[in-house]
Amino acid sequence: MFQDRFGVAHLLGSKEQVASYIKREVAEIDSDSEVSSYTEQCGWRGNYLRVDLRAIRDSVISVEELADGFIRSSDYGITIDSVALTDWSNEWHTIMQICRSELTSIDGFERDSVELAKLLSAHKYVVHHSRKYNECYAPHYRIVHRRVADKLLR
Repeated sequence: MFQDRFGVAHLLGSKEQVASYIKREVAEIDSDSEVSSYTEQCGWRGNYLRVDLRAIRDSVISVEELADGFIRSSDYGITIDSVALTDWSNEWHTIMQICRSELTSIDGFERDSVELAKLLSAHKYVVHHSRKYNECYAPHYRIVHRRVADKLLR
Protein backbone atom coordinates (compact mmCIF):
# COMPACT_ATOMS: atom_id res chain seq x y z
CA MET A 1 0.00 0.00 0.00
CA PHE A 2 2.86 2.37 0.85
CA GLN A 3 4.52 1.66 -2.49
CA ASP A 4 1.26 2.33 -4.33
CA ARG A 5 0.90 5.71 -2.63
CA PHE A 6 4.48 7.00 -2.77
CA GLY A 7 6.07 5.17 -5.67
CA VAL A 8 9.81 4.76 -5.99
CA ALA A 9 11.30 8.06 -4.78
CA HIS A 10 12.52 6.54 -1.50
CA LEU A 11 14.50 3.90 -3.43
CA LEU A 12 16.19 5.91 -6.15
CA GLY A 13 19.81 5.87 -7.09
CA SER A 14 21.49 6.36 -10.43
CA LYS A 15 20.29 4.33 -13.39
CA GLU A 16 23.60 2.43 -13.26
CA GLN A 17 23.07 1.56 -9.57
CA VAL A 18 19.51 0.46 -10.24
CA ALA A 19 20.61 -1.72 -13.18
CA SER A 20 23.43 -3.23 -11.10
CA TYR A 21 21.06 -4.19 -8.27
CA ILE A 22 18.59 -5.64 -10.76
CA LYS A 23 21.30 -7.77 -12.41
CA ARG A 24 22.40 -9.07 -9.01
CA GLU A 25 18.83 -9.99 -8.04
CA VAL A 26 18.06 -11.66 -11.37
CA ALA A 27 21.04 -13.94 -10.73
CA GLU A 28 19.44 -14.99 -7.40
CA ILE A 29 16.13 -16.10 -8.95
CA ASP A 30 15.47 -19.83 -8.92
CA SER A 31 15.82 -20.87 -12.54
CA ASP A 32 12.91 -23.32 -12.23
CA SER A 33 10.46 -20.88 -10.67
CA GLU A 34 7.43 -20.04 -12.75
CA VAL A 35 5.30 -16.94 -12.76
CA SER A 36 1.63 -16.59 -13.61
CA SER A 37 1.96 -12.85 -14.24
CA TYR A 38 4.92 -10.54 -14.55
CA THR A 39 3.02 -7.74 -12.81
CA GLU A 40 1.09 -7.35 -9.58
CA GLN A 41 -0.81 -4.29 -8.41
CA CYS A 42 0.75 -2.78 -5.27
CA GLY A 43 -2.30 -1.41 -3.53
CA TRP A 44 -5.91 -0.43 -3.78
CA ARG A 45 -5.19 2.65 -5.92
CA GLY A 46 -3.49 0.71 -8.70
CA ASN A 47 -0.97 3.48 -9.38
CA TYR A 48 2.08 1.25 -9.20
CA LEU A 49 2.82 -2.31 -10.20
CA ARG A 50 5.47 -4.71 -9.03
CA VAL A 51 7.29 -5.96 -12.11
CA ASP A 52 8.68 -9.40 -11.37
CA LEU A 53 12.36 -9.71 -12.29
CA ARG A 54 11.59 -13.06 -13.87
CA ALA A 55 10.40 -10.94 -16.83
CA ILE A 56 14.11 -10.25 -17.41
CA ARG A 57 15.11 -13.85 -16.85
CA ASP A 58 12.46 -14.90 -19.38
CA SER A 59 13.61 -12.24 -21.91
CA VAL A 60 10.33 -10.31 -21.84
CA ILE A 61 12.21 -7.09 -21.05
CA SER A 62 15.86 -6.15 -20.53
CA VAL A 63 17.63 -4.95 -17.40
CA GLU A 64 18.10 -1.56 -19.04
CA GLU A 65 14.41 -1.25 -19.92
CA LEU A 66 13.31 -2.06 -16.38
CA ALA A 67 15.95 0.22 -14.81
CA ASP A 68 14.81 3.05 -17.10
CA GLY A 69 11.14 2.35 -16.30
CA PHE A 70 11.90 2.35 -12.58
CA ILE A 71 13.70 5.71 -12.81
CA ARG A 72 10.98 7.24 -15.05
CA SER A 73 8.36 6.14 -12.51
CA SER A 74 9.75 8.67 -10.04
CA ASP A 75 8.07 11.37 -12.16
CA TYR A 76 4.69 10.10 -10.96
CA GLY A 77 5.40 9.85 -7.24
CA ILE A 78 4.55 12.30 -4.51
CA THR A 79 7.02 14.00 -2.22
CA ILE A 80 7.52 12.26 1.09
CA ASP A 81 7.25 15.04 3.67
CA SER A 82 5.62 15.43 7.08
CA VAL A 83 2.22 16.32 5.58
CA ALA A 84 2.26 13.34 3.23
CA LEU A 85 3.36 11.03 6.05
CA THR A 86 0.59 12.30 8.34
CA ASP A 87 -1.94 11.72 5.57
CA TRP A 88 -0.45 8.26 4.98
CA SER A 89 -0.59 7.44 8.68
CA ASN A 90 -4.31 8.27 8.71
CA GLU A 91 -4.91 6.23 5.56
CA TRP A 92 -2.92 3.30 6.97
CA HIS A 93 -5.04 3.40 10.12
CA THR A 94 -8.18 3.15 7.96
CA ILE A 95 -6.71 0.31 5.91
CA MET A 96 -5.85 -1.56 9.10
CA GLN A 97 -9.39 -1.11 10.45
CA ILE A 98 -10.82 -2.54 7.25
CA CYS A 99 -8.37 -5.44 6.94
CA ARG A 100 -7.68 -6.31 10.59
CA SER A 101 -10.03 -9.29 10.80
CA GLU A 102 -8.39 -10.84 7.72
CA LEU A 103 -4.84 -10.24 8.93
CA THR A 104 -4.83 -11.23 12.59
CA SER A 105 -4.00 -14.85 11.77
CA ILE A 106 -0.66 -13.79 10.28
CA ASP A 107 2.21 -14.69 12.59
CA GLY A 108 3.59 -11.48 14.14
CA PHE A 109 0.73 -9.30 12.89
CA GLU A 110 0.05 -7.56 16.22
CA ARG A 111 3.74 -7.01 16.97
CA ASP A 112 4.41 -5.67 13.47
CA SER A 113 1.33 -3.43 13.60
CA VAL A 114 2.58 -1.81 16.80
CA GLU A 115 6.07 -1.31 15.31
CA LEU A 116 4.68 0.22 12.12
CA ALA A 117 2.51 2.60 14.14
CA LYS A 118 5.57 3.70 16.14
CA LEU A 119 7.57 4.30 12.98
CA LEU A 120 4.80 6.29 11.37
CA SER A 121 4.28 8.45 14.45
CA ALA A 122 7.99 9.32 14.24
CA HIS A 123 7.60 10.04 10.49
CA LYS A 124 9.77 7.08 9.62
CA TYR A 125 8.66 4.70 6.93
CA VAL A 126 11.44 2.49 5.63
CA VAL A 127 11.04 -1.17 6.53
CA HIS A 128 12.43 -4.28 4.90
CA HIS A 129 10.74 -7.51 4.00
CA SER A 130 10.81 -10.06 6.78
CA ARG A 131 12.59 -13.39 6.47
CA LYS A 132 9.20 -15.11 6.43
CA TYR A 133 8.01 -12.87 3.59
CA ASN A 134 11.13 -13.65 1.57
CA GLU A 135 10.59 -17.38 2.12
CA CYS A 136 6.93 -17.32 1.05
CA TYR A 137 6.85 -14.69 -1.64
CA ALA A 138 8.93 -13.76 -4.69
CA PRO A 139 10.53 -10.52 -3.47
CA HIS A 140 12.47 -9.95 -6.68
CA TYR A 141 10.64 -7.08 -8.32
CA ARG A 142 10.81 -3.38 -9.06
CA ILE A 143 8.03 -0.87 -8.62
CA VAL A 144 6.96 0.81 -11.82
CA HIS A 145 4.14 3.30 -12.39
CA ARG A 146 1.22 1.78 -14.26
CA ARG A 147 1.69 4.12 -17.25
CA VAL A 148 5.35 3.16 -17.56
CA ALA A 149 4.64 -0.55 -17.06
CA ASP A 150 1.99 -0.52 -19.79
CA LYS A 151 4.65 0.72 -22.25
CA LEU A 152 7.29 -1.73 -21.00
CA LEU A 153 5.20 -4.87 -21.14
CA ARG A 154 3.16 -4.44 -24.32
